[in-house]
Amino acid sequence: MTDTLTIRLPVAQRKALRSRAAATGKTESELVRELIAVQLRTKGTLGERAGGFLGRLDFEPAALDRDPWRAHIRRMNSRP
Repeated sequence: MTDTLTIRLPVAQRKALRSRAAATGKTESELVRELIAVQLRTKGTLGERAGGFLGRLDFEPAALDRDPWRAHIRRMNSRP
């Protein structure tokens, strides 16, 4: 390594980083380098990359009354 980068992380994020690094048998630095490398290789904006996962669920109104889970999904739907 030839360069050093210092970042500040919230306590919860640092704990999550330590936990993930330990679970994968890597140092925190190794894990961060891998995560950065993946992001730098990824093409397009977040919206472009997530586009294939965006959609809309349509339910018949009668089905909403019978199934609370479907009603919840309908309420959480980001598209009208």
